[in-house]
Amino acid sequence: MRKLEMSMCATLMASVLSLPALAQEKPGTIARIGFFRPKPGAAAQFEQGRKKHFEFHRKANDAWSWFTWETISGEHEGTYMTGTFGHQWKDFDAWEKLEQADTADADVNMGPSIESEFTAYYELIPDASRPPAGKGPSPMAQVTHFYVKPDGVEAFLGAIKEAKTALDKADWPVHSFWYRLVSGGKGPAFVLVTARASWADMEPQAKTLSQALAEVYGPQRSVALVQAVVGNTTHTYSELIRYRPDLSYIPTAK
Repeated sequence: MRKLEMSMCATLMASVLSLPALAQEKPGTIARIGFFRPKPGAAAQFEQGRKKHFEFHRKANDAWSWFTWETISGEHEGTYMTGTFGHQWKDFDAWEKLEQADTADADVNMGPSIESEFTAYYELIPDASRPPAGKGPSPMAQVTHFYVKPDGVEAFLGAIKEAKTALDKADWPVHSFWYRLVSGGKGPAFVLVTARASWADMEPQAKTLSQALAEVYGPQRSVALVQAVVGNTTHTYSELIRYRPDLSYIPTAK
């Protein structure tokens, strides 16, 4: 399938997401995500092709799960993302044994409907993430991309990790995942993926993020943490994504 890079921000999702860890001794933190823009008027064709392509994964007894989301707001509305999560880098060496046949099948079933596509790799930041209860992706997710100044990466990372500690202590009800873009887009870039159970879940909390931070660290430290994030960010971009279980592949449990 042709590798035409789209001018969309490298998104993720994946965070959104409370995704089950793969069955391995040490769960990994690497996610591989493919971004797909169907040709105008070809969304239905793309979806049918995606479903047919996952039959290849089933017949090949693929042990990896592949989750698909549809972008429902922003300039990339109507694009799709399919990702696999919880890997170590060495896992992709083993995947190469299946990749050539996978690509050939995707070319047949999905290629005719795709205008452009690209692949990106992200690393989960466990020390900054607050996974929601339960397993599996949330129905929706709010995705915010942070483009960070190169000399401000360490301060940014330190702030989001310290904020996670405070939000845990404050029992703040909003749960999110932080990812860092490793390869496949402009950076330094970080992605905050916030789980949303429904549209109603988008309503602001009675207690703001700053109030939750101040409750634990006091107002002065709270302001400093927010500034470490905002002051080291050049710009942000936000969008909403909807989980598409009908376009996802989860291997049958043995």
